Amino acid sequence: MPTWLLIACMILASYRASRLAMKDTFPPVLWLRDRLAGGWRPLTDKEQERHAVPQPSDDEPFVRHPALGTLTLIDGRTNRYVRRAKWSPYWLAELITCPWCVSGWLSAAVTVAVALTVGVPAPVLVWGAVWAGAALLASREWA
Repeated sequence: MPTWLLIACMILASYRASRLAMKDTFPPVLWLRDRLAGGWRPLTDKEQERHAVPQPSDDEPFVRHPALGTLTLIDGRTNRYVRRAKWSPYWLAELITCPWCVSGWLSAAVTVAVALTVGVPAPVLVWGAVWAGAALLASREWA
């Protein structure tokens, strides 16, 4: 396999892993992210289907829901506030919610895995290239 194609595949794999870690609503990943990072996040489709969700308004921006907790509108979407676990440090929450940070660590993991299995020339340089490509993709609004 040509080196450029290998690096392109590594960038896409790192981007996909970053997307899974930061934004996807796959239940086990969402549960873990809620415990580690907390904060405001949009309601998932499943949460909207299961619960009658009152719409916050300008008069009452925060609505208390018995099952979902505190709700508010952010950018036209209903969001809920999730508290992170007490044992989760603040810096870990920052690392998990930052697209640049997440893609950096996951790019390092992908680079190490590929270097150990297939081999890559100059792994540190490849890691930097994979990190840059994955972070650029992960930080886009459409991503």
